[in-house]
Amino acid sequence: MGTVIRASLSLAVRLIDTTTGRAIGESDVRFYRDGSIFPYMTKGEFRVFTNAGREDFLMRISARGYDEEEIPISYGELDPKLPTCDIFLMPSEKNRAGGMVLSVHGTLSRLQSIEAVLVDRSVGLFHSLTEKKEVYTMNVLPKTPGGGVRLDTMRYALLSGNRERYEVFDVTEELSPTSVRIKERLTDEHKTGDTICRIIYGRVSKDGSYVLKVRDDASSLPVIIRFTKDGREYFKCTDLKQEAGGADLLKGAAVKETITPKETSQDE
Repeated sequence: MGTVIRASLSLAVRLIDTTTGRAIGESDVRFYRDGSIFPYMTKGEFRVFTNAGREDFLMRISARGYDEEEIPISYGELDPKLPTCDIFLMPSEKNRAGGMVLSVHGTLSRLQSIEAVLVDRSVGLFHSLTEKKEVYTMNVLPKTPGGGVRLDTMRYALLSGNRERYEVFDVTEELSPTSVRIKERLTDEHKTGDTICRIIYGRVSKDGSYVLKVRDDASSLPVIIRFTKDGREYFKCTDLKQEAGGADLLKGAAVKETITPKETSQDE
């Protein structure tokens, strides 16, 4: 009679490149827990840890081509049935595998978060949103006729019609090649054809210093920067080529003003 080996899931981690918003695939990655190597298995886009219990701990990640990262793992914030989390890694200045890196940095008192989208790098287009018993389904269109759309289970940006701001939404499930389930109702008004983009993630320290990196792969890099300060949400449209090095975030930034959406369609 064969031996049956059972493994208990402790954690599943997906590593995300902050400059692309995409999962980091094959790479020389090491995880550490309490100073020791934390072994894992790879399952698709996830690194899976088993038989390690579920006690809170500090995880350190060392990946070739990326800045080292430390992140607290708090099980009270994770799904008890399937404890998964995304960890965002920022390419190092020496990372050439994905191309040259352009860095924007500075300091802004009481800055809480910073991110951006490259407005020319859409992954699809918004078509419509339906709601049924607090379940929200977004229908999407390919950015080119006959093309495809792939939205992973992560955060995306839905640009406004004037492309001066965006709304963030979370994809929780892919329903079909042209529809996904999202976590919450959209709060802004959107029209068919509005652009969907991946999010570029920055890093903010306690003293308000920040850094935002993108792949330097074009002659111009038009972006919408979104940041929060003192609990208020700001948007800034700029070309990162002009912001390279030190940047004044508040210069040219606009505080978000609420745009009331039209009544969401309801399925009977």
